[in-house]
Amino acid sequence: MKVTFVVPHIGRKNKKEYVRTWQMEPLAFAMLAGITPPDVEIKLYDERLEDIDFDDPTDLVGINVETYTAKRGYEISAEFRKRGVPVVFGGYQAALIPDEVSHYGDSVVVGPAEGAWEELLGDLKTVGKLKPFYKRLQDQPMRFAMPRRDIFESKPYFNIACVETGRGCPLRCNFCSIAAATKSTFIRRPIPEIVQEIELSGRKDIFFVDDNIIGSIRTAKELFRALKPLNIRWVSQGTVNMAKDDELLSLMVESGCKGVLIGFESFKESTLRLMDKGVNIVIGDYEKAVAKIHGYGLGIYGTFIFGYDTETLEDIQYTTERAIEMKLYIGAFNHLLPLPGTPLYREFEEAGKLRYKKWWLSPEFRYNEIPFNPKNCTHEELRKACFEARKKFYGFPAILRRFNPSVVLSSAKMTATYFGLNLLLKKEIDQKNDLPLGNEPYEPVPIEEVAYV
Repeated sequence: MKVTFVVPHIGRKNKKEYVRTWQMEPLAFAMLAGITPPDVEIKLYDERLEDIDFDDPTDLVGINVETYTAKRGYEISAEFRKRGVPVVFGGYQAALIPDEVSHYGDSVVVGPAEGAWEELLGDLKTVGKLKPFYKRLQDQPMRFAMPRRDIFESKPYFNIACVETGRGCPLRCNFCSIAAATKSTFIRRPIPEIVQEIELSGRKDIFFVDDNIIGSIRTAKELFRALKPLNIRWVSQGTVNMAKDDELLSLMVESGCKGVLIGFESFKESTLRLMDKGVNIVIGDYEKAVAKIHGYGLGIYGTFIFGYDTETLEDIQYTTERAIEMKLYIGAFNHLLPLPGTPLYREFEEAGKLRYKKWWLSPEFRYNEIPFNPKNCTHEELRKACFEARKKFYGFPAILRRFNPSVVLSSAKMTATYFGLNLLLKKEIDQKNDLPLGNEPYEPVPIEEVAYV
């Protein structure tokens, strides 16, 4: 039996133009391959960097979809199903709104694939057909797969291995699809398995893909102690409250940490309350926290979100300037996005704020467009303000102002990465702007389902 895995692109203005920073290893498929029987042949197509051969013979196609890639995923499914090939969907979109996703495929894996994937393959082999939905039993212990990285061979991904140390996040941010999909739970993977995977990968540069690597501070410290002998360099995502724990920061540095993504989201307490992000309120002064983390030589990727009712266009300008003053290594200035299945989406839907019923399927929607009506400005004004914030932050004057010797000059690699990554992100501001979702003019659903509200 042969199984084909597919990673959809979001969309393209030019068929041969690929967004470089989106080309990370699709770890989910490596982990899926790890629990696939060895007698099953596996083929991976990653549309973010290559074309799909729809006529390549296969017995099953697996497509991983998030909200931004859902439309393209549905288009890909239609092409394979026209050829008589069954398609199964997985990913966060499948976990959040499985009923919609099921309309475009033959089966859906809802939630973690471990336990469900094995059952699905068994059904295909023994009875030759699939159930509409597969889901890991709630009382079934969570078992993390050991990924098979051989499926990545010959593909030009970033030279950094993606590794999962835990799944989920204990926070309850109302905009977050991960919090909604995992019900704000965090499960730590057994530390010996993490160490074994890193050793087997043979890589020294690691991206821990966890949404919050310090979701449990106690076990995070245990993990960092176990990483010390590996002599690796790593980055991950965490929360600003790491600045309160010197032992934690010391262990991060000793284990090879070079930087962390932190969701600051806003400088306004009223906005953080609307987000249900109390952890950032508790920390208080961001500047002190950032200075503390910088003092350990760690770079910070700071993210901010705009569009809540408590914010104005002036707040976006103020936030951008402060982010530059704090000398963040890199940053993201995004508009609020109501993702299906989240508390925020339900709130906006009930309040009549959505501009589209299903923005992710609309043929008119473009990447960076605002799919709702903000309170204190027009949707187009918010879009323009976010775009200008990115332009300012990644302008040459701001790149020089953000140069922090204690971080950027900590090693030759950190210096080269600072300038290389900032210039790449500067270039991609225009490249990503106005990307269509999926391939035009294909419309995967009846227009009445996605029309303006």
